[in-house]
Amino acid sequence: MAILRHFGFTRKNNHPGNHIVVAHDDWVFDYHGYSKRTAFISHCIRRARQRWPDWDVEIKEIPHDVLISEPKSRQIDGLWLREPKQFLHDALPRAERFLERFAPPPI
Repeated sequence: MAILRHFGFTRKNNHPGNHIVVAHDDWVFDYHGYSKRTAFISHCIRRARQRWPDWDVEIKEIPHDVLISEPKSRQIDGLWLREPKQFLHDALPRAERFLERFAPPPI
Protein backbone atom coordinates (compact mmCIF):
# COMPACT_ATOMS: atom_id res chain seq x y z
CA MET A 1 0.00 0.00 0.00
CA ALA A 2 1.33 3.43 -0.94
CA ILE A 3 2.04 5.98 1.76
CA LEU A 4 0.38 9.25 0.84
CA ARG A 5 1.36 12.47 2.53
CA HIS A 6 -0.49 15.76 2.56
CA PHE A 7 1.50 18.96 2.21
CA GLY A 8 0.36 22.50 2.60
CA PHE A 9 1.92 25.56 1.03
CA THR A 10 1.60 28.22 3.71
CA ARG A 11 2.48 31.76 2.76
CA LYS A 12 5.02 33.50 4.92
CA ASN A 13 4.24 37.18 4.35
CA ASN A 14 0.48 37.86 4.29
CA HIS A 15 0.01 37.35 0.56
CA PRO A 16 -2.60 34.81 -0.57
CA GLY A 17 -1.40 31.39 -1.51
CA ASN A 18 -2.34 28.46 0.73
CA HIS A 19 -2.66 25.22 -1.18
CA ILE A 20 -2.89 21.55 -0.16
CA VAL A 21 -1.64 18.64 -2.27
CA VAL A 22 -1.36 14.89 -1.84
CA ALA A 23 2.17 13.62 -2.39
CA HIS A 24 3.72 10.23 -3.11
CA ASP A 25 7.36 9.73 -4.08
CA ASP A 26 8.12 12.28 -6.85
CA TRP A 27 4.48 13.10 -7.59
CA VAL A 28 1.91 15.51 -6.19
CA PHE A 29 -1.81 15.65 -6.91
CA ASP A 30 -4.05 18.68 -6.73
CA TYR A 31 -7.18 19.78 -8.59
CA HIS A 32 -5.18 20.02 -11.85
CA GLY A 33 -4.11 16.38 -11.65
CA TYR A 34 -0.67 14.84 -11.21
CA SER A 35 2.60 16.75 -11.50
CA LYS A 36 6.23 16.09 -10.75
CA ARG A 37 6.84 17.47 -7.27
CA THR A 38 9.83 19.72 -8.08
CA ALA A 39 8.19 21.12 -11.23
CA PHE A 40 4.95 21.78 -9.33
CA ILE A 41 6.69 23.66 -6.50
CA SER A 42 8.74 25.73 -8.96
CA HIS A 43 5.61 26.56 -10.98
CA CYS A 44 3.64 27.65 -7.89
CA ILE A 45 6.43 29.90 -6.66
CA ARG A 46 7.06 31.40 -10.10
CA ARG A 47 3.36 32.16 -10.70
CA ALA A 48 2.83 33.70 -7.26
CA ARG A 49 5.90 35.90 -7.63
CA GLN A 50 4.55 37.28 -10.92
CA ARG A 51 1.88 39.04 -8.85
CA TRP A 52 3.72 39.48 -5.55
CA PRO A 53 7.52 39.64 -6.10
CA ASP A 54 8.25 39.13 -2.39
CA TRP A 55 5.88 36.14 -2.06
CA ASP A 56 7.40 33.27 -0.11
CA VAL A 57 6.16 29.93 1.10
CA GLU A 58 6.77 27.32 3.76
CA ILE A 59 5.91 23.73 2.82
CA LYS A 60 4.59 21.72 5.76
CA GLU A 61 3.39 18.16 6.08
CA ILE A 62 -0.21 18.13 7.29
CA PRO A 63 -1.42 15.19 9.41
CA HIS A 64 -4.37 13.32 7.88
CA ASP A 65 -6.72 14.04 10.80
CA VAL A 66 -6.25 17.80 10.31
CA LEU A 67 -7.84 17.56 6.85
CA ILE A 68 -11.24 16.65 8.30
CA SER A 69 -11.24 18.75 11.48
CA GLU A 70 -11.91 22.47 11.50
CA PRO A 71 -10.53 22.97 15.04
CA LYS A 72 -7.34 21.05 14.24
CA SER A 73 -6.88 22.86 10.91
CA ARG A 74 -7.10 26.22 12.66
CA GLN A 75 -4.11 25.26 14.80
CA ILE A 76 -1.96 25.59 11.65
CA ASP A 77 -1.31 29.25 10.90
CA GLY A 78 -3.26 30.39 7.84
CA LEU A 79 -5.29 27.18 7.48
CA TRP A 80 -9.03 26.90 8.04
CA LEU A 81 -10.70 23.83 6.55
CA ARG A 82 -14.29 22.69 6.63
CA GLU A 83 -15.36 19.38 8.11
CA PRO A 84 -17.38 16.92 6.00
CA LYS A 85 -20.55 17.63 8.03
CA GLN A 86 -20.30 21.36 7.23
CA PHE A 87 -21.19 20.84 3.56
CA LEU A 88 -24.82 21.01 2.45
CA HIS A 89 -24.65 17.56 0.84
CA ASP A 90 -22.29 14.61 1.22
CA ALA A 91 -19.18 15.79 -0.67
CA LEU A 92 -17.64 12.31 -0.95
CA PRO A 93 -19.58 11.11 -4.06
CA ARG A 94 -18.74 14.35 -5.87
CA ALA A 95 -15.08 14.03 -4.89
CA GLU A 96 -14.96 10.42 -6.09
CA ARG A 97 -16.45 11.40 -9.47
CA PHE A 98 -13.85 14.15 -9.75
CA LEU A 99 -10.97 11.75 -9.04
CA GLU A 100 -12.22 9.29 -11.66
CA ARG A 101 -11.30 11.86 -14.33
CA PHE A 102 -7.58 11.40 -13.71
CA ALA A 103 -5.42 8.49 -14.81
CA PRO A 104 -2.61 7.48 -12.45
CA PRO A 105 0.70 9.26 -12.99
CA PRO A 106 3.15 7.72 -15.45
CA ILE A 107 5.77 5.55 -13.79
